[in-house]
Amino acid sequence: MKHRFLVACWFLLAATTQANAADCIKDPNGNVVCGAGQCVADQYGKVFCANDGGGAMRDQNGDVKCGVGFCAKDDMGEVKCSTKPGGGALMDSNGKVKCLGGCQSGKRQLCEKGR
Repeated sequence: MKHRFLVACWFLLAATTQANAADCIKDPNGNVVCGAGQCVADQYGKVFCANDGGGAMRDQNGDVKCGVGFCAKDDMGEVKCSTKPGGGALMDSNGKVKCLGGCQSGKRQLCEKGR
């Protein structure tokens, strides 16, 4: 009985830790910067992060774009992101991005400054 209880507690802890996981990266000064979602530095080293479950990616100009879900670049370098939090996105063999729940263009407005 104790063994089952400990296993259940371990799984609960693992699930809670994953759900609240933040992304952290180092800025050009070596400082650790974190956000609720995926974080990326722009061409000047300024760190931007997506909201929880979201993706962040630099576009063809080096500007960071964020999405509700994860993002991918198409063959033109445009950032496309899933419309579902935590949803995946990948470029297919034709250079088009396919996303879980549909795609939308990544937007700077969906990013927040890393802290």
